[in-house]
Amino acid sequence: MLKIARETGFGYTKILGELRSLGISRICRQTVKNILKDGNIEPSPKRRQGTWDDYLKAHAQTLWACDFFTKRAVTAKGIVDLYVLVFMHLESREVIVSKSTRKPNSAWVLKQAETFVTLTEHREHRPTILIHDRDTKFSGDFRSTLKDAGVVCKKLPVRSPNLNARVERFVQTIKTECLDHFIAFGQDHLDYLVGEFVEHYNEARPHSHRNHRPPLEQAPVPEWETIRLEEVVCRERLGGVIKSMHRRAA
Repeated sequence: MLKIARETGFGYTKILGELRSLGISRICRQTVKNILKDGNIEPSPKRRQGTWDDYLKAHAQTLWACDFFTKRAVTAKGIVDLYVLVFMHLESREVIVSKSTRKPNSAWVLKQAETFVTLTEHREHRPTILIHDRDTKFSGDFRSTLKDAGVVCKKLPVRSPNLNARVERFVQTIKTECLDHFIAFGQDHLDYLVGEFVEHYNEARPHSHRNHRPPLEQAPVPEWETIRLEEVVCRERLGGVIKSMHRRAA
C-alpha cells in the first residue's frame, strides 16, 4: 500500500482497486487509510500539488520554453546590442533560434512566433505549452498568435530564472563555447555564428540529459568492439572554435 501510494499518488479507493488487481482482497478501505496514516502519507488531494519537475515531466513531449539573449556587435553606427530569441524543446533539448535584431519590438516578436509555429506545425508532437518570463517583449500579439495555433503561453513567476534554467543554460553554453570567442561585425555575422553553433548543438554536441547524445539523434550509433584511429576524424566549425568527433564514412 505504501509503495503504491508513493509511486502513483493514488487515493484510498484507487489503492484498494490496485490491491484487488494484485490478488489482495481481504482488506477494506479503512485499513488502507490507517496504514497510509501510520506511514505519514497524506490523503491524495494533499499529495497532488506536485513539483515543477513533475509538471515538466508530464508535459515534456509538447512543452517548449523561450528566452532572449544579447550580444554586442560592431556596426557602421557604432557598438550596438543585438537581440536573439531562443525556443527550446524541453524533452529533446533541441533549440530553434531566431535571426538577430536591434529592435525587438512587438512586430518582430510576433514574426518570431509565426516562424516558430511554421517550423513546428507538422511534427508528430506539436507544441502545446510555451513557458517564458515576464519580459515585456512577450507582447499580447505574441501570445495570441501562439494561442491561435494551439500553444498556451505560461508566464513564469516574478524573479524565478531557475524555472527556465534549461534555456538559461543554453544561453550560457552558446556564449562560453562560441560567441565569447568572436567580435560580431553586424547582424549577418552574428546570425552566421549563431547558426553554425545551433547546427552543431542540435546535431553533434553531446547532452547529458540525452544520455550524452545530441538532441536530434533519433537512433543510437551502433556499438563497435574495435575502431581504427584513421577512421576517427575531427570536424571543425568556425575556424576550429567548435569541434566534434565523427567516424569516417566507409
